[in-house]
Amino acid sequence: MACDIRYEEIGEFAAGELPAERARELEQHLRSCANCQRRLDAVRAVDTGLARLPRLLPSPGGLHRARRSLSEVLRRTQEPELMRLDEVAEFLRISLDELEEVVAELPAFEVAGQLRVRRAKLLEWVEARERSYRRSSAQSEVARAFADTIESH
Repeated sequence: MACDIRYEEIGEFAAGELPAERARELEQHLRSCANCQRRLDAVRAVDTGLARLPRLLPSPGGLHRARRSLSEVLRRTQEPELMRLDEVAEFLRISLDELEEVVAELPAFEVAGQLRVRRAKLLEWVEARERSYRRSSAQSEVARAFADTIESH
């Protein structure tokens, strides 16, 4: 007999993690479905086998190496909080020359003679420019529609 009971649900039933009503429904189904009963027996056999395995703890050195490795990977994937102008240009996908046109508007500050931009402030600046563009674009649309209306009369 084919049924639509998922292995995950049988696993949840075996672990006692199903809501009571659904557990009762599944229990009733198991009485009449040999296939699902075999699946439940298999899940329980695996659970029993896993419970018998010895608990292994990593060595302190191994744990330290794993944490250091994870930290290095995360550090490489995290974006810097403070960005140089070349990083800002790369982030915005424009050239440094194009960035020079708006550099006075950037939320930048100087450190050791070089401009830096905080990533969060840059994102706020971009969002403000987007809002301004949408507003002016909408105003242009209204102005064009108004001009078209006047010309047609």
